[in-house]
Amino acid sequence: MEDTNREIRAVQQRIWMSFPEEERFRKCGEMFEIAKAFALRRAPSGLSKIEVAKFILREFYGADVGGLSSE
Repeated sequence: MEDTNREIRAVQQRIWMSFPEEERFRKCGEMFEIAKAFALRRAPSGLSKIEVAKFILREFYGADVGGLSSE
């Protein structure tokens, strides 16, 4: 979503770029893990590991992602 005005976006960019590269990378990883945890909490109970992975991918990307089999 791009609902932030230009001024706020510029401030956010300055703040983000003030962090060392390693810190930005770590923060991105943390945000991904938090998003994954929220998606996992929404997953129906009783799913197999593959079904859970597919559910999380569907939550992240809005569509099924090929390549995961139930084997």
